[in-house]
Parts: sequence; C-alpha cells; structure tokens
Amino acid sequence: MNKSFQLILIALLNITFTSCENTMKKKEYNWSAAACTPKNYPAEIFSGHLMLSDKPKSGYIYMPFDEVIDSYNLGDNTNSTSDRAIGLVPKILDITWMSYTENKSYSGIFKLDSDKIEELMINGNETPFWDVETKKVNTYKNYLSVVNAGLFPGGMVVLYVFSPSNMTIVGKYQAHEDKDVDWGRAHEIMKDKEGRDKVVSVMTKDLPQEIKDQIAQGSIPFGYWEKLFKEYNLNPLVKAEDKVETIKINYINGEFESVFLSLNGNMMPIKKRAIPRKINIVWHDINDRRMESDVFFDEKKSMALFEQLKPNEGIKFIIEIDRNTKPRETTGISIKLKIASGEVDFKDAILSQESFTKPIPY
Repeated sequence: MNKSFQLILIALLNITFTSCENTMKKKEYNWSAAACTPKNYPAEIFSGHLMLSDKPKSGYIYMPFDEVIDSYNLGDNTNSTSDRAIGLVPKILDITWMSYTENKSYSGIFKLDSDKIEELMINGNETPFWDVETKKVNTYKNYLSVVNAGLFPGGMVVLYVFSPSNMTIVGKYQAHEDKDVDWGRAHEIMKDKEGRDKVVSVMTKDLPQEIKDQIAQGSIPFGYWEKLFKEYNLNPLVKAEDKVETIKINYINGEFESVFLSLNGNMMPIKKRAIPRKINIVWHDINDRRMESDVFFDEKKSMALFEQLKPNEGIKFIIEIDRNTKPRETTGISIKLKIASGEVDFKDAILSQESFTKPIPY
C-alpha cells in the first residue's frame, strides 16, 4: 500500500469517525416546549407548534395550550408540555395566542436560528453533584433542555433555551394582530365577542390595581419590556477568600446562568449581561460551615441605577460577603458597581436577602 493511499484512507476514516461521533452526540440531547409571560400579563395559546423542519407536514412539538399562562418570573418553565424531541432541533415556530390584558390575539410564523439552538444543546452541560461515597464533588453531563416562548403584550415573542445551568435567549420576533382567530373552537363561550369579553373580564379581574389601571387607561407599557433586554459589559466578581462554591444569577430579561466557581478557578465567563434580578450564592462562613444566600433586587430601582452609567463602559458587579453572617439573617451580602469613575452602592436596589445553612452541596 503506497503512502498517498494510506493518507487518503486515514483521512476518510477520520471523517467517518467524526461524523459518527457527531451523530451520537445529536442523538443524546432532547427537549420539550414551554411558554411564559411577563408577570401579571396573562396569555393563552390557541395553537402553537415548534416544527422540526421547514417542509410541509413536518413533525413538531406542540406548545402548551388550553391553559392560562401567567408566569411569576419571565423565563419560567411552569407552563410546559410532556411532548419531547430527541436529536432534532426546532426550525420554525408557528403560534397564535390571546393577550388577555389587551383582549387581542396575535399570530406569527418565525424561522428560528436552529444552529444556535443546537449549539446550546448538543454538548450538554456539566452538572456538579455531591458524591456521597467519595465525599467529593463530581459532575455528570445533562442533555435535557426546554425551548420556551416568551409571549408579550404587543405581539413580541422572545425564544429561550433552558438547561439546568443556564437560560439563553436565541431570538426575538414580532407577531401581527390576528382578528380572525376562532376562539369558539377552543372554548364554546368564546364563540362570539360577548363571550370573549366575559372570559377576558374573568381573567383580568384579580390582577393588581396597577395593571387594571393600565387596561382601563390604555397605557400598557409596551416600551418597558424592550428595556429589559439591554445588555452591559457586566462582570460579576467575588473574593477568593469568601470561599464561594457556586453562584447563580437570574436576569431581568429572563435569562440565568449558574457557574460553579469552585470548579472554574473562581472566574465568571466574560460576556455581556442584562441587569441581575436575583443572585443565589453558596459559600463558607468563618467556621467553614457551608451557607447559601438569596438576594433579590427591585427591578425598577436596578434599572434606574444602570441607566446612569455610560454606554459600553466596563462594570464590575462586586459581591461582598460578611463571613460572620448567621443562618436566617437578612443582611450579610452587599453589592456595589465599580466603574472607571468610581463606585455605585447597590444597596437601595436590594429588595430582600436571607442566608441559611446548606449542609449538602448542590
């Protein structure tokens, strides 16, 4: 066998091996569908499908329908389906829904960034766990995902991909108002305008007075939600001496990320981020006892502080821990923003916090 032929054969075998390896990877990941809304802006899906191909009669995963969607937090997977797809990513979102605060229906067919979605799913994510036998932290690969459609008043749709370690936005779309939806097929009482109005009245009667006033005055804050998606050069930081094991940050745009600092050299990834809504930290107190703290931020006060900063400037989101903090205390974590011109104290944006013991890791 001559040398040239050997090289060609080796190349072909490598291509075959890589192709088989990728195929095996693709078969491992699987996902279901979900939908969410901004809090107190309920919606209901009339018809919704995440289609697995852009060809006619494509297979699909159905979106949650015949239920009222009113998420506590943007990005929640509370309203989800049991249907799952394995080794295939969605290509098209076809959806029609009712925005109850507007008494309007919206429809849209959107081509999805399937490459970006697959990139988030195919490699899975490392999930740490406490190995009881070895008494050490170990990891396993998790390939479970959820594709979640955020439905906003005004017809905006934001598509998220959830994994146990992060929630990531993969697309934003605009649906059109649809006055031809036959809601009588979903609920007999909604077969005419009078019936639809009665259902809308029931769905909105227990909303907070602020939302009722918006409905009555026609002042639903459509532009407000766009502000949630503004990103900053934000770098969360903790001190090595605070012995932080993990940090999870939820953002006001519905995204979140979990970083296992004890397995990651105490470093957060460098990237743009939205404004934090909540942080959860696992750390060690002065006696090396494992502790966990939750810190919640006021969304509007946080936005007001960030809006004072210059566009595109680097921001260090510094998390300081008083390691003398005891369980059930509602202080002990402080936050400040460090920028080129100085520091901004974030204490006025803290809504609440609490610390407690966490004897079992993760």
